[in-house]
Amino acid sequence: MRVYALVPARSGSKGLPDKNIMDIGGRPLIDYAIAFGLALKIDRVLVSTDSERYAGIARGCGAECPFLRAGFASSDTAREEDILDDLNTRLPQHGIELPDVWVWLKPTSPFRRVDAVLQGLEILRTRPEVDSVRLVSEGDARLQVINADGFLEPLLKEWPPHLSKIPRTTLVKTYFPYNLEIFRHRGWVANRTLFMGRRIVPIVESRITGMDIDDRDGFELVKALIEARPRPRIVADHLPP
Repeated sequence: MRVYALVPARSGSKGLPDKNIMDIGGRPLIDYAIAFGLALKIDRVLVSTDSERYAGIARGCGAECPFLRAGFASSDTAREEDILDDLNTRLPQHGIELPDVWVWLKPTSPFRRVDAVLQGLEILRTRPEVDSVRLVSEGDARLQVINADGFLEPLLKEWPPHLSKIPRTTLVKTYFPYNLEIFRHRGWVANRTLFMGRRIVPIVESRITGMDIDDRDGFELVKALIEARPRPRIVADHLPP
């Protein structure tokens, strides 16, 4: 089973410009994803970016970046399937065989465990009926929305209408699904937008794995955790060397 890690690193973030290469702990953020991919000891660690500057940083961190991402896969509206489309066409053009399995490593989610990913790879290796594996963390279904009148109301209709506050266990158990994905390349070939399929096995990990840098607050929180000394055990256990 040929396995590649893919680190997507578009340069055009508007919410937090250049977040993928911002410094945390003396390293560009993208380095944590690359180092994690290398620690998996799989076939290749690739970076997909539209920036020669990012590509140079990625290569300096030990990743491969054989070409810059095509325009259609670099826009604000581009999705994962567009990046896969670009890779599917152009990796063979550069003499690189397509993988059987992708490990999708977002630079903005730096907390993860090697053992969990290896467990996910073993699931795909031994269970052909499984489409993909997702590393998830437990969420909380007690979400509120702001209604048309500007007032808070429960998102889920299952919230008992006679109660202002409820225990977390009152509602269905939920999970954050965007921590890390492991999926078969043939799933994209066959299903395109549904590239992870429907038979997705979850591996429930620590809540720290659900942290994602999407804005300045998220960046400062992650930066504070990584740069804390002494480093908290939960952080040390979820960062690459």
